[in-house]
Amino acid sequence: MADIVPTARTQIAAASPDPALASVRALVAAASGPLAVFDAAGECLVANAAFVAHAARHREGGATSGEVRTPFTPDGTRSWKLASVVEPATAAPRGFDFIDVVANALPIMFNAKDTRSRYLFMNRYQAELYGITPREAVGRTAADLLGPEYGGYTSAIDADVLNGGRATPFYEEAYAGVDGRVRQWLTSKVPLVAGGTVWGVATVAVDITERKELEQRLREAKEQAESGSRAKSRFLASMSHELRTPLNAVIGFAEIMKEEALGPLGAPEYNEYATLILRSGLSLLDLITNLLDFARADAGSLTLSIGDVEVMRLLRSVAAGTREEVAAATAKAQPSVEIEPYAGLIGIRADEHRLRQLLRALVSNALKFTAPEGQVRIGVRTQPGGGVQVTVADNGVGMSPDELEHAFEPFWQADSRSARARDGAGIGLKLARQLAVLHGGMLTLESAKGQGTRATLTLPHAPPG
Repeated sequence: MADIVPTARTQIAAASPDPALASVRALVAAASGPLAVFDAAGECLVANAAFVAHAARHREGGATSGEVRTPFTPDGTRSWKLASVVEPATAAPRGFDFIDVVANALPIMFNAKDTRSRYLFMNRYQAELYGITPREAVGRTAADLLGPEYGGYTSAIDADVLNGGRATPFYEEAYAGVDGRVRQWLTSKVPLVAGGTVWGVATVAVDITERKELEQRLREAKEQAESGSRAKSRFLASMSHELRTPLNAVIGFAEIMKEEALGPLGAPEYNEYATLILRSGLSLLDLITNLLDFARADAGSLTLSIGDVEVMRLLRSVAAGTREEVAAATAKAQPSVEIEPYAGLIGIRADEHRLRQLLRALVSNALKFTAPEGQVRIGVRTQPGGGVQVTVADNGVGMSPDELEHAFEPFWQADSRSARARDGAGIGLKLARQLAVLHGGMLTLESAKGQGTRATLTLPHAPPG
């Protein structure tokens, strides 16, 4: 279809020294239907957008379907032909008028260019951004309108589409309009083909400036949040270290006083007071240690020391030790703790200290939220590949579905009124899950209000890596 594509010299009448051509171009531009002018050699001198669109849809052989070419002479010497399109009497109204209206109404950039990257059509939205009218764009290039740098860039993409005959994937680009504002665009170019010949390229571009600005704000907000989280973790780690040093001294002296290592204290109440100081100090030390580990895990600096661990032995130690610790801390009777029988040994590779800490958090949590007449049951089963699954189930107060959604959030406790009567800062389950993930495992919860809670810990035979 090279013969219907206008050349640059015939597109802009104001720039042409040929008055006859200028008059013809004005006539073609003013026509409401498809109209074009060809010279004696069959080269298209000028064509309006309606003719180009009709030719793209209805090209058959060397001419356009329904096209009528009428010879005329513009100056008495040259022989030109005026090409118009005769629609069948029964045909529906021409579709191009509708397409033209839609193209000019859409808030996107849409244009068509010839094989030399000259605009054949530009919708009103794009033309206004360029500070021109759609008619003024015809025959000009992107370099004429936006400068040689962008013009060369986009013309190279046009050439790839024209030579390859394939559409480009959507790509992002940025450039300024007549107002000087740089906008971000999501752009694609497609070849215009008729009769097996690529005769032009169409471009569609959507303004994504607001989306990119929103993405940038979200990135900045995320970076600020992460920076705040890291600062919080550093503060917690620093404060935990500062608190542990004097606290260890308090605990040490309280233990000496309780044991009366340097002689009798005198009144019996002093021994009781020393016992309370020691118990409270140990509880506070445990809380500070958990805060420090939580801060390290949250900052990604908590590491594991992997070794061989026999799971059943560890569970029996944790169950007995945790029940005694909770009883001592609360001075109240505690629910029974039972471990389901398992014949044989279960060996895995893990950090025994961290695994003990994890299991202790689960058992301690179950004991704290279960009445003295209740029960905590610990079950163990092996997993394919040498892993292990441990369940800690209680028949305590349980949690509602809404409470369960928040269970792993740090510093959150399900029952704020009863939680005040229980030790803890609400980081036990969060820290337990972090330790499980560090081991390449997972920790899940199931619960029902008034029926109890089941924690399921699943660990591989060894952590990844």
